[in-house]
Amino acid sequence: MDSAQGGPGDVYKKVYFIKRPKVGEELTTLLKNKFKAIDAIRDLISWFEEGRDFVVGLNDWTPPEEQARERKVSISPWLPNAENHRNVVDVIGSIIYWLDTGRDFDITFTPTTKFDVNLN
Repeated sequence: MDSAQGGPGDVYKKVYFIKRPKVGEELTTLLKNKFKAIDAIRDLISWFEEGRDFVVGLNDWTPPEEQARERKVSISPWLPNAENHRNVVDVIGSIIYWLDTGRDFDITFTPTTKFDVNLN
């Protein structure tokens, strides 16, 4: 059964929250954030290899100097391989970059139905 249709045991959405540390909790939060980012990258690669249709959302919650940043990237077996590979590498690069800049952000994986993708 397709994940977006909501069968038993299906994943509706995965969310990883990356937050800036409070004073005195820098090392603990840094480790937690790195493990969350590694889990998100591992799940991204796993979902891609399973041939799932999904959208990756990166939402920046850091108080903006300009407008808030939000990125949505589609991954689908119906997109060309080169585009999917570029999208996966782009998301991984963004996760690592945003993690290194110390932002508050979240990473979401939202399953979509076949052919229901934003073609970027």
